[in-house]
Parts: sequence; structure tokens; C-alpha cells
Amino acid sequence: MRKALLLVLALLALGVGVTAAQSDLESVDPTGVTITYWHQFTNVQAETMTALVEQFNSTNEYGITVEAIAQGNYNDIRNLVNAGIVSGELPNLVAGFGNDAASYFRDGAAQDLRPFLDSAAWGLGDMADDYRSDLLPFNSLPSGEVIAFPHQTSAQVLAYNQTLLSELGFEGPARSWDDFKAQACAAANYTGPNGEDVQGYPITTDSSLFESWVASQGGVIFDGENYVFDSEPVVNAFQLYADLYAQGCAYIPAERFAEQADFARGLNPFFATSTAGFTFIVQAFVDSGYEAEWSVTTFPYAEGQEVLQVFIPSIILVGGTPEEQVASWLFLKSLVAPEAGAQWSSSTGYFGASRAGQAMLTDETAFGSPQIFPYFTVVNDTLNSGVRLYSGPSISAQGTVRGLISEAIANVTSNGMSVEEAVGILQAGADQALADSQ
Repeated sequence: MRKALLLVLALLALGVGVTAAQSDLESVDPTGVTITYWHQFTNVQAETMTALVEQFNSTNEYGITVEAIAQGNYNDIRNLVNAGIVSGELPNLVAGFGNDAASYFRDGAAQDLRPFLDSAAWGLGDMADDYRSDLLPFNSLPSGEVIAFPHQTSAQVLAYNQTLLSELGFEGPARSWDDFKAQACAAANYTGPNGEDVQGYPITTDSSLFESWVASQGGVIFDGENYVFDSEPVVNAFQLYADLYAQGCAYIPAERFAEQADFARGLNPFFATSTAGFTFIVQAFVDSGYEAEWSVTTFPYAEGQEVLQVFIPSIILVGGTPEEQVASWLFLKSLVAPEAGAQWSSSTGYFGASRAGQAMLTDETAFGSPQIFPYFTVVNDTLNSGVRLYSGPSISAQGTVRGLISEAIANVTSNGMSVEEAVGILQAGADQALADSQ
């Protein structure tokens, strides 16, 4: 359980950082306010965010100034925010995911964005229909508070080598689990034209990847109140891993990202990747010298259960006066305007939260990395097709549970543990983590 002292200190330190009542919010004047934003961006992402901040600072009608400060990676920012919750020295906006926001909200820091979204004076207005509001539930608590603002997404997809699949006698990527198993086993039993030892599906202990398999059966790992690792879709996903590994149709990559290097040398037929990794796949093919026709698709799925898991790096409002909160919200709103969304996507390869902005991306010459444009377009079209979206639980226990999922994957594969035993251990650990977080 969380120590009561921490919460008391947080509430005292952040006393003015409570979202203004809806009636008060409408009359707040943010003119001339300066706000601080801690972000995690580097390289081209940092350059693009700096440009967007400068555009906002020079054009917003209220003379609001955003001071954007790079504070390292997500772990660095978590440590700084947790220290700031106790000391009271916090910025206005911080980078994070939904589970980070849930932790900060529990400690009295993260603010509910619903009043801003619903505000007559400050809400999305004409942008409401364009904004991808289908992302908001993934950053919301079961009680309804919106605790982090989605302004970008990436997605998890299956990269497949159609050249190799054709050599194996398959016309395209598997759409069902049975077909996927058949393709993985065919690859594992195949020797390439130059004597290459081709392998099957690369199994990693990535917990988010595992969730994509669960979601492809219509399942979840958290039902809104409890972890449900003993549910049928989760058990089936573990059994898939166990069976493929036991049958020699899957393998454990030798090191991190080895599955990507194998894919780019024609040594496996498919592997799971984030869309944020497209540039690295392209470069891996360049480095290997191997040429193949490859693309990306959703995971194989049960009938009627096609799904795309989205990752939602977000921005969290963690305090300030009512004037600073409104100013922070206006900056957030500027990031999801169509032009800003298109600028972000074309520069970084992430998907923006403006449908109109994404529709502007019709030419590879607009991309900073034009070689990823074909793969970006496949996923962008999928996002806009009405496909069901999935994202991991936005609860504070999730950070701990991810590690437990990784252990369970190792248990049912290389450690030789039965699925039943591994799931029992995982369920008990997740229940404890959830109880400890409350």
C-alpha cells in the first residue's frame, strides 16, 4: 500500500495544482503565462518539438511562453517527477505513458483533462471531430478521468518477408493462428538457396508483444478491475509460445534486436516490431546487402478479432495555477492541429492524433526518411480503416507486471514450465502488484 505520508506531502506541496472547477475554468485568463514542459525527445524528435514550441510561442494570441526542457529518458523523468511530488517543485507538463499518469494521479499530481476537453471556452471546438478521441480511453482511469493527453502514437505490427514466404509456398502473410504456425514451422524446416539455416518465429520476452497476441484472440490482460491472466485468450497465447518453441518452430534470438538482423538477412519469415523501428529495419537491409520484398501487417487473429496495438507516448498535466493549467492545455491543443500533426509525423515517423493531418501525408518526399513511407502508409491506412485498437492497461501496477509477463514467457519456453504453472505464478504476482499499488 502507498504510504499515507507521501500522499499528504504531495497534496500539501501541490495545493494549487488542482484542476479548476468547470464553472471557474471558463473565466480563467492565461495571458502572459510561462509554462514548463519536461520532455524525453532527442535528435530529430527534439528538433521537431522545438520547432512546434517556437511556432506556438510566436503565434498564440495570449502571449503564452512554453519552456521545453529535455530531461533524459522516461525513467529519468519518472524519477524527477516522483521527487518533485514530494518537494512540490514540478513543471506544468511532463512526458509519460498512461501508467505513469496513473501513478502521478494517485499521488495527487496528475490532473484530469476532461474539464478542458469539455470546456466551452477552451475545448477542442472545431477540432473535436478531427481529433483521434478513440485514443483517450487508453489514457483514462476506470472512474473516467483522462490523465494523459495523446498527441502521437506508434503501433505494433508484424513485419513479413514476402520473398521468403513465396519460396515456402505461401501467397501472403498468415491471417489466422493456424496459418501462422504452418508458416513458422515451414520456415524452421527450410534451408535457403545458399545453404542458409532459416528459422521460424523469434520469441522474445517483450510483454507488450505478448499482449498483441492476447488481443488478437479478443482478450485483455486487465478487465478494468483485475488482472485476468487465467483467462482463455491469455492462456492460449502462452500455449502458442510453448508449442512453437517445443516443436522447433520458434527460437530465442541470441541478443536484443537479433530477430531484426535475422529478418534483414532472410533468416526468419517475420518478426514483431514497433512502427517506430521502421528506419532501423530499412538500415538493417542496407547493412546486410540482402534484397527482399517485405511489408507489415496486423498480427494473425481469431475470426472477427483483427486488432492493432497502439503505443501512446503522451503528455501529462501535473500542476500549476489555473492560469498555468489553461496555458498548458492550449499548448497541448496546438500539437494536435492538422498542420502540427503532419509536421510531427513527416519528421519523426510517428502517427499524429489529427486525422486531417495524417491525410496530408500522401507523398514520400514530405518525409524526413522517405524510405519508410510505404510501411508508414500501410499502418496509417490500417489505423484509419476502423480496425479495433488495443493498448496496455494505464494503471500504476503495470510497470511491475510487465516484468512478471517476461518471466512467464521464459518459463513456458526455455525454462520448460507448463503453461498452467507459469500462469498461476503470473496471476498471483500480478494480484499482489495490483494490491501493493492501491
